[in-house]
Amino acid sequence: MTAERSPIKLPNKDCHNCKSRRIPCDRTTPNCRKCISRSLDCPGYGVYLRWGQGVASRGKFTGRAEPVLRDLQVSQNPLQSCAGINFPDVSLSIRTPHFPFDSLITQLLHHFDRAVATRLAWVDDHRNPWRSVIMPLSHYSSTVRYSVLALASKDLASRYQTDHPWVHRLQVISGHYQNAALSWLSGCMRALLQAPNQVKNTDRARCILASALILYNLELLTAPAAQWRMHIQCAREIIQWKLQSAPSALYTNVADAFLFYEYYFTSVFVELTTFDLIDHLQENIPAFDNITLFSDFIRIMHIVTRAERLAYTTQSMSQIAPIEYTILDIKAAKARMMQLSQIIEFKSTQGRRDFECLVDMFYHATLIYSHRVLANNLASEQCILSSRNVLLEHALRLSCSADVAQDLVWPLFIAGSESRGHQGMQSTIEQAMLNVIRISGHLDRSRVLNFLKTFWSSDLSHDITWVHYARDKSINFSSLIII
Repeated sequence: MTAERSPIKLPNKDCHNCKSRRIPCDRTTPNCRKCISRSLDCPGYGVYLRWGQGVASRGKFTGRAEPVLRDLQVSQNPLQSCAGINFPDVSLSIRTPHFPFDSLITQLLHHFDRAVATRLAWVDDHRNPWRSVIMPLSHYSSTVRYSVLALASKDLASRYQTDHPWVHRLQVISGHYQNAALSWLSGCMRALLQAPNQVKNTDRARCILASALILYNLELLTAPAAQWRMHIQCAREIIQWKLQSAPSALYTNVADAFLFYEYYFTSVFVELTTFDLIDHLQENIPAFDNITLFSDFIRIMHIVTRAERLAYTTQSMSQIAPIEYTILDIKAAKARMMQLSQIIEFKSTQGRRDFECLVDMFYHATLIYSHRVLANNLASEQCILSSRNVLLEHALRLSCSADVAQDLVWPLFIAGSESRGHQGMQSTIEQAMLNVIRISGHLDRSRVLNFLKTFWSSDLSHDITWVHYARDKSINFSSLIII
């Protein structure tokens, strides 16, 4: 864990309101009392405004000192970013106190709410837990709040060309908030370990876990550095603490169930390419409909990955259950997902249809992965070819859907892994992956595409699968995350 760092000192300057009104400012943080006493929205001072573009003297932006991010429709209202969100009962058991926002924080929270949370969820409906769970936690916990602000500013920076003047400024701000989050996180972890039996530790552990998962997503924006491993390790320690001290919370508290699921989901995808022989994951995760979407498919992927590691270690398939049982589980997972699609409140009829096609893609991708690991016969080859064709049929159209594009990396990867020697199929997968990157961001997806292109160009025998290749080239593609 990174050591605590002292906060950045505020510059010795008046707030813009007091300066423009030519009155002395008391420079109280985070908002001066002069503005508060006159019911004015204090623009603040310090690092937040040091990178302003100047004050407009005419036109519709008169008096504004902060950047106006028109293309992202950023709110200027300090409370608007939280307005209109229907928070379900998440049983947080905590009181959410009011705390003041300055204009930059408001913009970053708005960006997280409207852009980042949209892409982190399987389905962006009104119960999106990245809003309904994380946003309330960010109001309560400094650790979560700074993590959210760090991720929002880093994501916002990625929306601009690298030579845009805002890119460096937003990256500096992201680094500032990330350091603050790590400092708070370090302190919270120490407090948790020093007094593990305190009543408030349940809330503290929840906030630590939320912050670790947010910072993991932040590090994925520069995934080759593999700094995300530190945050996954932190999340694992909190999960283990919860399982020992308050295991029932994982099954009764919606917020804890969501965070536990996010950790599980992340870990399953991480283990696909890290080839760890020791599996630290729980098998039976709680299901809460909309916040644990695709959990049945993820559980099957976990079981198949575990079977592959066991077979590689023992050089025997005798301890592994027949593939027929896994196929039945995959069919049951698809049936349950189709049932859930009837209760999800999609934004449009087309969104519902895209989701159902996405479920079909996960069904066929999981079938292919299972056949490649658990079986090796003519019947499996025929099933794999049939499933690959279905994946290719959906690939290009769904990759242009803003509703599901963020969920397509795994099925596209599996389809790509079965496209060796077929340039037309490879072009389809490459174009679909580029569409996903354009719509939902880079994360580690450029490296995933690079892995596929290297795999396609390699002179390998037919029986060498992507799993064999990834294990053999683990040095070249270490820390690759297919997500």
